Amino acid sequence: MNLLTEQNKIGVVTVLSGVIALACLIATLIAVDFNSDVLSDPLLILSSAGINVTAARWSMILDMFGYYLLLLPVIYLLNDWMKERSSWSKMVTFCGIAYVLIGSLGASVLAVIWPKIIAGFPLANVAEQQILKANFSLINDMVYSGMWNLLEMTFAATWWIFIGFQFLKNKFKFIGWLSVITGIFCVGDATSGVFLIGWLHELSLNAYLLFSIIWAIAIGIFMMKRPLK
Repeated sequence: MNLLTEQNKIGVVTVLSGVIALACLIATLIAVDFNSDVLSDPLLILSSAGINVTAARWSMILDMFGYYLLLLPVIYLLNDWMKERSSWSKMVTFCGIAYVLIGSLGASVLAVIWPKIIAGFPLANVAEQQILKANFSLINDMVYSGMWNLLEMTFAATWWIFIGFQFLKNKFKFIGWLSVITGIFCVGDATSGVFLIGWLHELSLNAYLLFSIIWAIAIGIFMMKRPLK
């Protein structure tokens, strides 16, 4: 006899997603030797002492799975739940999938590029270091500013806010408001990317990184305890 329903299994995977995302944040702190200045300006990685290349690589691998890929099962489950409740369910699910794919693609690129440039920078001559620094800056801008904080966050905001209102309509108030709030922080980050508002980016991004972990763990536990109807 199967002791776990499909929803229970998806709940377990979603909790695991949150735990791995938390591990990603810890690995990131270890990678930069707990230097908060490096977190706000990735270019400092190349000139800072104590950078852990292995931890930097693993932070991106954990990011790829924790914040993104392991959310796919719950996205599809919520699609099945929403399709009888809203004609917008397919579009919203597309936004959720786009968020996952864009985010995981960016993380996978950095998981390969970061270790090579970080490890090679101290060994290069001055001219080569300038080239590596320019490449590092370009790739970070492409992933962080373009793929993540602008495009990805637009899709994420749409998905989280819409499913949040669906939960609220069905009397799941805690999960509903948690989803909406997470989505609002995504809106803030996307808006900061459009209008280049630095303080809004810092606030929204940090809040998203925290609330998306809380959301994954909370909804995973919710899925294990309460069947969606």
